[in-house]
Amino acid sequence: MTASFWRASSRRFRNAIPVLISAGLISWVVYQVSPSELRDAFLSLDWSVLVPATLVMVGSLYLWDTVCLQALFTTPLSIPPYGRMLRVRGTAYLVGVLNYELGQGMVAWAMARYQATSFLAALSRSVVLAYHDLVVLFGLGLLGSMLANHPRAIFVQWFCSIGLAGLGAIALVLVLLPPSQKGRIKQTRFGAWLDDWSWGRSVRLALLRGVYFAILMIYAGVGLEVCGVDVDLMVVVSTIPLVLVADALPSVSGLGVREKALLTLLHPSAELQAAVVALSLIWTTGMVVGRALIGLGNLWLPRLWEKAA
Repeated sequence: MTASFWRASSRRFRNAIPVLISAGLISWVVYQVSPSELRDAFLSLDWSVLVPATLVMVGSLYLWDTVCLQALFTTPLSIPPYGRMLRVRGTAYLVGVLNYELGQGMVAWAMARYQATSFLAALSRSVVLAYHDLVVLFGLGLLGSMLANHPRAIFVQWFCSIGLAGLGAIALVLVLLPPSQKGRIKQTRFGAWLDDWSWGRSVRLALLRGVYFAILMIYAGVGLEVCGVDVDLMVVVSTIPLVLVADALPSVSGLGVREKALLTLLHPSAELQAAVVALSLIWTTGMVVGRALIGLGNLWLPRLWEKAA
């Protein structure tokens, strides 16, 4: 009984970590800009632009992320239909909206059932996706920081260069593995993806993910402009990718992490900090509410159609 109690307590503590991190960071950010300034920033926002822009951003990400997942889970034996991938992606939002890792796990579970493969084999493709995401984000950040005139540019350059070097080392290890060892990895459930993967597929997936992240950068650039935060295009290109990398840290849908990352990387003047935080909170809220509605729609609509039939 004692062992089970400690296991249950440990599980509850792990589940509470993202909530605690988000609560701590958002409290810190609100204290940093002051509640009254944040309230004034919300009141001064142009909601007629930000609300439609947020809806377009959430919808575009959903549709394009589905294209990316279809490319990721395509095998020589089958190409998953786009309609099915839409439902898989949408339904996974129900848990992914609060915990990204659980959402990816749900995608892997659904695809393992559809493709009649193991859960680990499907989950390994989510790891492949995460790898390409980091390559694209660090690459965009490095490119933007080399062209941007910004106080944080040097830091971003070093951070992205180190990140790309680490990711490149991983790829180099896979390339230089002896054929016998590579063959043994392919025979495992987690390494089965190597059987049908190629450099061409990596380039295509990286380009697809580049479009995905471009949608977010366009939204951030438009939002900052609407909020009166005048930043150069290359500053957006250099900072937003690292904000998206920070989003992967344990948190509730990036709440707190995104706000603190934006303040740290954009380094706005004191009078503009509240506007940056206000935009980030709209960004976070829009993602949570929009994806929750997409998830519920994918869950309920097929049932309604079945009843109507």
